[in-house]
Amino acid sequence: MTSQRPTDDLDSLEARLAEAKRRANPEPNPLQVAGSAFGQGTRLALELVSGVLVGAGLGYLLDRWLGTTPWLLLLFFMLGLYVGFRNLLRTVNREAAKVTQAELDALPTVPEDEER
Repeated sequence: MTSQRPTDDLDSLEARLAEAKRRANPEPNPLQVAGSAFGQGTRLALELVSGVLVGAGLGYLLDRWLGTTPWLLLLFFMLGLYVGFRNLLRTVNREAAKVTQAELDALPTVPEDEER
């Protein structure tokens, strides 16, 4: 018979499980996370601006060709604005769906300021 207690086996198992989880889910590098967020923000801003510019440019060209100045420019500008914001909201909703409640609970909290 072994002289080990059952709690020693349980502690050993918990330690091995914790080590396996740590190896499977390493802590992200803060510089990579910041770079990724900056890159995603830049991409979203460019998508919004490019949608507006493409819409306005297409409207301007159609106005020049058809002689309907400024109506098609305004129409396509508004259409480009709509498409840009729709893409922005679609991306934000897709990223928000990836966040779990556990990740939200792990965020640091700031105590509310006391009124003076």
